[in-house]
Amino acid sequence: MTNTFKGKTVLIIEDDADMIEAVKLILQKTNYKILVAHNPEDGFDLAKKDKPDLIILDVMFGNGGESQGFQYAIKMKTDKTIAPIPILMMTSVNAEVSGYKFSDQTDGEYLPVDDFVDKPVQPEDLLNRVQKLLSQKTSIWVDYPNKKSV
Repeated sequence: MTNTFKGKTVLIIEDDADMIEAVKLILQKTNYKILVAHNPEDGFDLAKKDKPDLIILDVMFGNGGESQGFQYAIKMKTDKTIAPIPILMMTSVNAEVSGYKFSDQTDGEYLPVDDFVDKPVQPEDLLNRVQKLLSQKTSIWVDYPNKKSV
C-alpha cells in the first residue's frame, strides 16, 4: 500500500495503553508521525501546540467511564486554532456501556467529529478512515457550532 500521506502527524488521545500501542503500530507502518496524550486535557494542549493533521479521540476516560471525549470534541471545534483539524472518534460505548444509546447515525449530526470507528478497530478500517480524513484536509466542522460543511 502506497502512502501519499507519509510524514503526516496524527495525535492519539486515549487513556488505554494497549489501545494506544495497537493504533500506533498500525499507523507507524505507514510512516505517520504519532503524538500521544493519555487524557483530553493534555490532548487539547498538544493539539494547540503541535497542530497535528488528524486527531484520534477516545470517548470514555478514567475509571469512572466519563464521556469526556464528547466534551473535548466540542471544545476543540470552538477553538479556532484546532477547529480545522479533522477528528476521528474511537468508541466502544455501544458495546461496553449498557444503556448508553449513542449512535453516529442519530447523534453524529450534533457531535462535531468527522468520522467514527468502533473499538476494537480493524487495522484496514482504521487506515482507510485515517487516509480519508487526511485527504479531506479540513474538518467538516471547522465553523462549529454552525452545521457541518459538506
